[in-house]
Order: sequence, then structure tokens, then C-alpha cells
Amino acid sequence: MSAAGPVTKLPQTNLGAINAPLAVLWAQPKKKYAKISLQAADPAGWTAALTLETRQWLVDKADTMALFGERVVILDRRGNWLKVAAVAQRTKLHPAGYPGWVLAKQVARDPVFLAAQASQPQVIIIVPRTVLFRDRELTLPLTELSWQVKLPLISETPEIAEVRLPDGTSGYLPKAVTRSDSVLSYHGADAVAQARQFAGQGYLWAGTSAYGFDCSGLTFRVYQSQGISLPRDANEQALEGLPVAKADLLPGDLLFFAADNGRGEIHHVGIYSGHGMMLHAPNNRSPLREESMETGKYAREYWGARRYSPTP
Repeated sequence: MSAAGPVTKLPQTNLGAINAPLAVLWAQPKKKYAKISLQAADPAGWTAALTLETRQWLVDKADTMALFGERVVILDRRGNWLKVAAVAQRTKLHPAGYPGWVLAKQVARDPVFLAAQASQPQVIIIVPRTVLFRDRELTLPLTELSWQVKLPLISETPEIAEVRLPDGTSGYLPKAVTRSDSVLSYHGADAVAQARQFAGQGYLWAGTSAYGFDCSGLTFRVYQSQGISLPRDANEQALEGLPVAKADLLPGDLLFFAADNGRGEIHHVGIYSGHGMMLHAPNNRSPLREESMETGKYAREYWGARRYSPTP
């Protein structure tokens, strides 16, 4: 068995970590949103029950979503709500990360976890969904976690990864569903494969998890799976990377679409999958799908493409 080194406790700070399988970050801390936040903490059940009307209702109310263990900076408190910035979700909206209001009970401030998160090896979940267990024998389920959840590694065997949880306790994952974040690297074909595994899944406004994505939530997490940090939103993703001519597109490049026949504000992003096709999360009425970028509104609204890695 290999083991990580000792963890030194950090002093109390304004840092925290999401302690729910999925947390909604809201534009405002309204009482009526609390029930939805609690439902979303069971993301499989919540998203399965969402109607089209409810999905559309989320527009402009939910700003983003954060995964189990995601680090946040606590900016403010109002009653049962915390205003936080999701550190990994870069944005020009706040220098600390993507801001929003989350239920205070969904944020842990355990110093052992925060120290481990800052100094210990991390493992990332590489399958769409997996079960986190209480015990090393993997017989006592604790909760289900999404693809791209990242947690500090305590110890590992060829079969089991013991991980630190946001409340400071430990849990266990099958080793086969994890990968060290230190070995992540970009491969265009793998970026496409990562996106394609979610084809057919319903669109979810503000979504960044395997339970549902919006367009830029998908591209943000796909590039995270390749070890590349992108901004959270499409309009900011388009400002980074290198411009790519349409004739030179490679699988994994990001495609951007804008209003006013491609000359206005960027409103959509997809992943080029080859042969004039793209994978994207279109809207609440359409599931995540692969389709041509050369027809209909996508041909008219094409803004340009970006590449974020020098290697294909």
C-alpha cells in the first residue's frame, strides 16, 4: 500500500469546500431556492424528475454548479446562505472564481481537508458516475459522485483508493474509476470521447456535472479532464487559446457561435469532433448531441475556433 505524507492543519480562513454531491450557485439567496438546492444534492434523482418547464425556470436564476469537494472562497453570509466563489471556475466576474449563493450547510470548512487539498496528491473520477463508499471493502455506499470530482488521496492499493472527504473523514473508491491529476494531458481524440459519452443527456442550465451540462459547462469540464483550465463561460473561453481557421480544425478544438450572424455577442460553444461535426449541449429542448456545424443557424452564426494545446 502506498500512502500520502502527513497533513498539516491550516489556520481558519475564508476557504471552504462543497460538501454535497452537487451544489447550485444561485444569482440571489432566495428562500424558495433552498428546497431546490436540497433536491439537487441528490443529482440523479433531481435531474431525472426535472420537467422542461423546471429546466427553463432555472435560466438566469442559477449561475453555475459545483461538484463535491470543489474549493470555494467564502465572500459573504446572509442567513442560511453563503456567497462563494468556485475557485476552479475562472471568470472575470470575480478574481477568486465564479461567484454565487449556496446553502451554508453545503459548504464544509474542515482544516484537514483544506490542507490535504492544497498539498496532497489528488485523484479525479474518470467515469460518468460512481459510488463513494464508507468502508475499504466497498460494501457501505455513502453517496454517488460525478465525473471530474477531485479529492485528496490518503492511500491506495491496486484495487482501492482511500480519499479525504470535505468533512475531514475518509471514504473509498474503486481504484479503476480514478486517475491521478498529475498524469492528465491533452489529446484531442480523448477530449471528443469524453464529451461523446454524454450524448443524449438532457441540457441543464448552469450545469457542470455528469447529471447535466450547459454548453460551456461541458467544454469547461472536458478540458479539465485533459488537465487544462478554461474559464467557465463561453465568451471568456473564446478569448483564450489560439485562433484556428476552419480549414485547419482538429478534433478537440472549440467552436464558438455568436448573434448577428456571427458578428455579435458569443452565446454558444461546441467541441469539434471531425468531418464538419461537433458535440454540444444546445438548449433545454435538445439533448447533448453530435451534429453538423455546417448547416442551419450554426453555419450562419459561426464566430470562430480556438485551440488550447500545441499538441493534437
